[in-house]
Amino acid sequence: MKWKSTYRKLNVIGDVLIKGLQDTLRVQKHNATRALSRSFRKARKQKGLILNVITNKRYWKIVNNGKAAFKPNLSEIFRWVVKKGIKDTTGRGLTQYSIAVNIARRIGEKGIPSKPYVVWTEGNNLKRTDFAGVTKEKKKN
Repeated sequence: MKWKSTYRKLNVIGDVLIKGLQDTLRVQKHNATRALSRSFRKARKQKGLILNVITNKRYWKIVNNGKAAFKPNLSEIFRWVVKKGIKDTTGRGLTQYSIAVNIARRIGEKGIPSKPYVVWTEGNNLKRTDFAGVTKEKKKN
């Protein structure tokens, strides 16, 4: 039995899922650096018809479910703060590292997104969790 057509169709399904994940991340405003969106890859198991969509970004679980992290990764948060150029607006002279520590502490206490949003009011009406589940439901049929 030849599986070439089946493997091609499985490959197309993988492309559809990756595009769906990327679109959902964009709609949920989780594309600060687009690193997660660009990191999705298809991985087909050699035996059988199993296709996984994978990423090498360890923080995807936190983006998908903000309460998944027991202890937030401070180095990842610090890199994000630096990349976004977030500065102290309180006048207390906080460094970017201090800002990252505060964000990590808040995530540890409340998860992501922490509520209420204070500065970024545009996100108040967005569903900002479970991007993988949202995509799965949209692409079921």
